[in-house]
Amino acid sequence: MDVDSALAANLAHITGAQDSIHHHHHHHNMMVDATGAIDPAIGLAGNVQDDLDPKKTCIFCHKTFSHPGSLGRHLDLKRGTRLHPADAVDQLRGDVKRRGDIIEIKARRARRAKEYNARDEVKERAKMRRKEKDRTGRAREEAKGNFLNRLGLPLLPTHPSFPYMVLYFLPPSQWPHDPPTQETYNQLTMTIDPQLHMDDDRFIDWASKAKVAYENWLTWPKQKKTEIWNREQRMAGESALGSLTLYDLGRREQWLIDEEKRIITMESIM
Repeated sequence: MDVDSALAANLAHITGAQDSIHHHHHHHNMMVDATGAIDPAIGLAGNVQDDLDPKKTCIFCHKTFSHPGSLGRHLDLKRGTRLHPADAVDQLRGDVKRRGDIIEIKARRARRAKEYNARDEVKERAKMRRKEKDRTGRAREEAKGNFLNRLGLPLLPTHPSFPYMVLYFLPPSQWPHDPPTQETYNQLTMTIDPQLHMDDDRFIDWASKAKVAYENWLTWPKQKKTEIWNREQRMAGESALGSLTLYDLGRREQWLIDEEKRIITMESIM
């Protein structure tokens, strides 16, 4: 029996049993008025008014609720208080199986779900949802691939210049404003120290190339260094960003969403 049916059935039972409750209260010297209403001191506040919904109204305190389930929670919470005697609440709630037979509840829900999912229109909606989910998943993966493909693929030349090695291995926060100096070279050698990358033999070669490149760098005049430094910074930016802009990179999440929508739109047109 569900909550609504149990409350409705037990309400009639409780109301019809008030005479016996009155007798019980008289036995305890409780006061009963001329209308037959039970003294609130023992819990039952009187008969529920005729215009109140018995499924949503507490017969003990006359508080009304928007749903029968809320009334049930109210009774459970107030059980044993002055206006809500435990024995009467238990009698009212006795047939309500809200927490008891979990297996039966799950089995009933499973049967209902199976019956619902067996309908032709439900099957068709489920099929369309799966199709839409698959299409969205493919578009999302394609959008990610497009983003990565638009990024550049920076490679270290066979004989890199010292400025390019600085730009290649150091983060922008460590790039100097002016052409790199001995301090910059020290930062570079610490970053590509072979001792820190013993599982990658390439760092031995890169450390050697950095030493040769720096020695060559020292032979250039200051003006030439400035020209090379400016040129290499531009080349590094182009090779890293590819066809993307810094704006695209900064809003990459929205870029992916927009690209996904574009792919879905193009697929629907074709």
